[in-house]
Amino acid sequence: MFVEKHLAVLSLAETLEFLGPKLIASLFCGGLIGLERELKSKAAGIKTNMLICVGATLYTAISILMASSQDSLGVHGDPGRIAAQIVSGIGFLGGGAILHSKENVTGLTTAATIWLVAALGVWIGMGQIEVALAVTVLIVTVLISVTFFENRYMGRKRTFKLVLHVKEHSEEVAHRALEGLITSCELALQDYKENMAAPSPEIRLSYHGRLNDHSRLLLELWKIPGILDVKQIQ
Repeated sequence: MFVEKHLAVLSLAETLEFLGPKLIASLFCGGLIGLERELKSKAAGIKTNMLICVGATLYTAISILMASSQDSLGVHGDPGRIAAQIVSGIGFLGGGAILHSKENVTGLTTAATIWLVAALGVWIGMGQIEVALAVTVLIVTVLISVTFFENRYMGRKRTFKLVLHVKEHSEEVAHRALEGLITSCELALQDYKENMAAPSPEIRLSYHGRLNDHSRLLLELWKIPGILDVKQIQ
């Protein structure tokens, strides 16, 4: 009750002066990292990372305000009490981003990114905007450069999923023909589903391999006359 009265003393102008720069910095940091995720077609994109960063900033800021309000009333306040719950709370979002399918685990990088974006929000909420901006640039640099290194020099394997829209069932787009094409591109077919009864007949493929081999397969698929469209999905 006393804390509410003390916080109510803050005018709108004072509140905006306190939160404005922090919110702008949160939107920028979360948006920049989210943009990198969005360009890679990840589940947690620009909006998600923006909201996580802004949320962490607001929780940290209100935690500091409540502690200072209690201190002014002669009551000891812990400025990290609310903000500390961000660390455990963000784990639910990170856990939801991790998927396990057969022998593959995906979403670990996205979960780690969500965790780091929340940490940036805490730094911004504490007023350390310069630190948050520098770390944001570092995170984006790591995400881009390490991915390039893995794809270019380490030949990292991953799972790819495609949807092929076809004219009709033909020998060129039959299961055996597509499996042979995938194998010739040094990829391993994991799943094959076809639905020829739909208004737009389609075939869904899932296979495992290197990015360069995946790109080679896409070029070969576009050369098949019976395939109208090739779409990659998550």
